[in-house]
Amino acid sequence: MKYLILCKSLTNAQRASLLLERRGLSASVVKAPQHLRENGCGYALSLYRRLDEAVSLLQNNSLLTGKIYRRLEDGSYQEVEAGDLSR
Repeated sequence: MKYLILCKSLTNAQRASLLLERRGLSASVVKAPQHLRENGCGYALSLYRRLDEAVSLLQNNSLLTGKIYRRLEDGSYQEVEAGDLSR
């Protein structure tokens, strides 16, 4: 399943991606879909697994700055709350 973590800036996305990579988690910096962009920033982290671990690392390092979305089978996105990750 694909997840997107929106970031407040390109720099924030790059720092977050580097942190995850150093911890063995694969995430790419991507342009966020237009309808998901918040306050003008159009960058996000894209990852396919270990979302709960990635979110925890980003939170602990003050790099979780945007909403989290899960891509559904029909191509739409559903917001995921940080508290829902353990389910």
